Amino acid sequence: MKQLFGLDTSSFKTLREENLIYIDKTRWILNLVTTGRAFFLSRPRRFGKSLAVSTLKELFKGNSNLFKGLYIEDKWTFKPYPVLIFDFNKIQNTDLNVFEDNLRFILFKFYKENSINIPDTNDLLLLFAELVTGLYKKYNQRVVILIDEYDKPIIDHLGYGQNGIDTAKNNRKLLKNFFGTLKASDVVDALKFVFVTGVSRFSKISIFSEWNNLTDITMHSDYADFLGYTDDEIKTYCEDYLYDFCREKKMGIEECLGKLKYHYNGYRFSEERDIKVFNPISIMNCLNDKTFKNYWFSTATPSFLVNLIKEKNYFIPGLEHAEIDDSMLESFDIENIDIVPMLFQTGYLTLKNFDGTLFSLSYPNEEVKKSFNKILLKTISEKSSTTAFAQKLGNAFKNENHEDIKFFINAIFNEIPYPHFKNADENYFHTIIYMALSLMGFNTKSELLNSRGRLDLALIFPDKVFVIEFKCDVSAVSAVDQIKEKNYALKWKNNGLRTIICGISFDTKKREVKEILFEE
Repeated sequence: MKQLFGLDTSSFKTLREENLIYIDKTRWILNLVTTGRAFFLSRPRRFGKSLAVSTLKELFKGNSNLFKGLYIEDKWTFKPYPVLIFDFNKIQNTDLNVFEDNLRFILFKFYKENSINIPDTNDLLLLFAELVTGLYKKYNQRVVILIDEYDKPIIDHLGYGQNGIDTAKNNRKLLKNFFGTLKASDVVDALKFVFVTGVSRFSKISIFSEWNNLTDITMHSDYADFLGYTDDEIKTYCEDYLYDFCREKKMGIEECLGKLKYHYNGYRFSEERDIKVFNPISIMNCLNDKTFKNYWFSTATPSFLVNLIKEKNYFIPGLEHAEIDDSMLESFDIENIDIVPMLFQTGYLTLKNFDGTLFSLSYPNEEVKKSFNKILLKTISEKSSTTAFAQKLGNAFKNENHEDIKFFINAIFNEIPYPHFKNADENYFHTIIYMALSLMGFNTKSELLNSRGRLDLALIFPDKVFVIEFKCDVSAVSAVDQIKEKNYALKWKNNGLRTIICGISFDTKKREVKEILFEE
């Protein structure tokens, strides 16, 4: 009988006791607990951070029976330490008072569970410090502190106007003071190990700025494959599921794995090691259901990112080839968010290349690209028919039906309410078509750079490619001429792929296609 996936739990204890599939990550856990005392790790949501925290909890609780057969089993001396867990997924943070009250409640709970007298004070910082030192004195063992999703009280409020910004800033200040307790000399002496996780790296700089011994392993090459699953791990631990999936899809293992990687792999967490990993929640659900679906996006809607993109009026096709320098990777100002580092830190973009100065970013995989563009287009047009028109538009390109291409582009724009066209320009029309084709899974490549310029859009099929340039309020001839002048089609011609040049001109007043011109 096949082992089951633990799709509804991030508890290491549950996975082990119920003999569910656990992909052994204890080699990295051992490296953490034997090489330092305080670490910070950023990864996207649903990427295994909570499971890592749960694993560390059981390790430091001394529950050796849970680690039988794992890498760490005979390499660690198991004994119990007092462990404090702060899971900010479960701590209400709607405003400063609620947030502070909930933190205080958790501290009181720890006092009672360990039969330590609660000090006669409501001072949150003093309560925290006294708890840590009190645990050390009672058990004569240093204290382990595990902090999961530290930045949720900040991220939850981004993209919601000035009120959201004010709440995020207040919560950030409280967190900075709360965790500032850990740098006090008597508290430091009482600490065995500290592990902090979050989605983003940016708030770490301000919240933990005075905590000099917190080591950031987010982009450390040794931990590039700590969370997320590699090809080899899928083959080793999910072999039965992988073979069943491949048989059902009538593919060989390597072809099948290639398809799975196209949909769910592609996350890279080191500039030094070009190693890419699967999104855990996506690959497990796909193998379990034997269906290609968008699992990661179904777990939560990135509303704050959508709101921020709308506020910033960001040019969406540019995300395929975004570039930032290393100083921007952690940059963050609550009142002036740079959307590209934010998308990188939260997993909607990933590292594709690093030349020593610039990070080249793009979508990690088809799941993220397709789903993200679907959500963005939905914020512009709520009508379900927009998706149907997008599918028909892609099919019209596939069938080279020129009249239908024009018809369905105009049909999509007719679904968009007039207020969204207030600042319509070439970038706007470009963005809508790019999102429409991307959300239906068509192979679109935008903003492709060569030595002479930047192509607007390539729509790639197995047997041909459409090389597309957009213009507004001028003839489509000028778009075709630009493609020829800049040699945008050359790379596909050289690869022997049939190449069709396409110039599309929009009428900004009528909000429709003015002219389309095709040349082969």
